[in-house]
Formats: sequence, C-alpha cells, structure tokens
Amino acid sequence: MLFAATPDARRSVHARLHLALAMLLAGSSVVMTKIVGASLPLFLANALILLPASVVLIGLTWWREGPVRVPPDAWRPLILQALCGIVLFRIFLFYGIPLTSAASAGILTSAVPAVTALLAWLLLRERLGARDIIGVALTALGILVLTVPGASPDAGARPLLGGLFVLGAVFGEASWNVLSRLSGARLSPLAATTVVTTLALLLFLPLAVPEALHFDFSSLTLGDGVALLYYALGATVLAYVLWFAGVRYLSASTAAVYTGWLPVSAVALSALALHERLTLWHALGLACVLCATVVFARSEE
Repeated sequence: MLFAATPDARRSVHARLHLALAMLLAGSSVVMTKIVGASLPLFLANALILLPASVVLIGLTWWREGPVRVPPDAWRPLILQALCGIVLFRIFLFYGIPLTSAASAGILTSAVPAVTALLAWLLLRERLGARDIIGVALTALGILVLTVPGASPDAGARPLLGGLFVLGAVFGEASWNVLSRLSGARLSPLAATTVVTTLALLLFLPLAVPEALHFDFSSLTLGDGVALLYYALGATVLAYVLWFAGVRYLSASTAAVYTGWLPVSAVALSALALHERLTLWHALGLACVLCATVVFARSEE
C-alpha cells in the first residue's frame, strides 16, 4: 500500500533538489569562464556579467525585503568580501582556466571548504578537529593527483601555473567565507549578496570602461551573448536563489554535502560542452574532494 508523502517530507525533497540544482548551476560557471574568457577581455567580461546580476538582485531584494540599510561599520568587511570573494576570485579564475583544463579547474575549486577551515584556524583561532584535518588531507591529495604528468591531456600550455591561479581563486572565495564570519553585518543573506555583488561591479568598472572603449563589440556572436546572460542570471543569480530556497529547510551538514555537486557539474560539462578528455586521474581527484566534502559536512554535526 502506498502512502502519500507528508508536507515535511515533500519540503525536504524539494529543498534537496534546489541545493543540487544550485550547485550544478554554480559548477557550470567554470565552463562559462572558459567560453566567455575566449571572447572578451577580463574586466569587461566581468562587468557585463555583474551588471545584469546586480540589477536583478537589487530588484529581488527590494521586492522581498524593501530597501537595504547597511550599518556604517559593515561597509569595510562587505567591501573586502567583494574584493576577495568576487573580484580576486574571478581575476584568478579568468587567468587560470585558459592555462589548464576546465575539468581540473572545477575539481580545484572544490578545495574551498578545506582552505576556509585553514584560514579560520589561522585567523579566527577556530579549532581544527580530526574530521577537519582528514578533510584537508583528502583535498590536498585530490589536488596532488591532478599534478601527475598526463593527468589532464587537454590542459593548456602551462597547467601548473593555471592550477596555481585557480588555487588563488579558491583562497579568494575562502576569504569571503571567513570575512562573512567577521563582518557582524546585520544583513540577510539576500541583502548581503546584493550589496557585495554591486560593490564588485563598481570595483571592476574602472578597468572595464577602458577595455570597452577599445573593444570591437561587433565581434561578439549570439552565442557569446547567451553565455554572458546565462553566467549572470543562471550561474550567479538563480544558483543563489535556489541555494537559499533550499538551505533554510535542511541542516548545515546536509546542505554542505550538496556542495559536492559543484565539481561534478564542472567536470561533466567540461566533457560535454568543451569536449575535454577525462582521465582516471580526474576521477581519482574528484573522488578525493567528494570524500572531503562529506567529511567536512560531518564535522558540522
């Protein structure tokens, strides 16, 4: 005999689907970076991505919460979050991905939880538990696997340098996480993301405007425009909305497990969209970082 699912059970299933889809969209940003970066200069590309994202987020925040009021003492940490978590993250990513494969870059970006734990230990004096140490070790092993000669046959001209740039992006994202704990800003997640995204746009503009003045926009194809719009509204705004729509109904440890979908998405799309060849080393590196994700999630329990 079949029983109808309870409202709580249905809500849990929907929340899990939201988180999985959010991370699949976020993972696609790695592939989008490679596509967009081949057609546009770095600063102009990011300004064109962040402009529609900021407009939509401002409208969404106004609709849901009204005008945002930022406490005076919150501006400094919010600016630092924009600088580290978006500006530096994207600069390093745009420099790194052309030098390595999108699959390897996707796996490397999943090192964010490990680097966050290390930075929190160094800067906030948070204790590293046994599971945290195991998670860091598994992440390090996953990264080392990708440095094996021949691990990524479709890597660019300088895969090691590309990997270092991507790790620089990882440190930027991890710094965002640590700064969010330090900020003490009395803002909702939606309002904070809107402010930080808009600040990042303002930080990119001084260098984006000169690039725009010397760029031939007629060289852009319809595909380039679609990629930019998808990066802004799909991989950025929609991923964020889905994540916070689901995370409020699940525990932090359960939600953390779903971050493992990000490298899976990046690796799968690198093969499907960019036709990169995947190797056993990619599978091994991915397995290590996925295990690390589960370990970090258990450490939150």
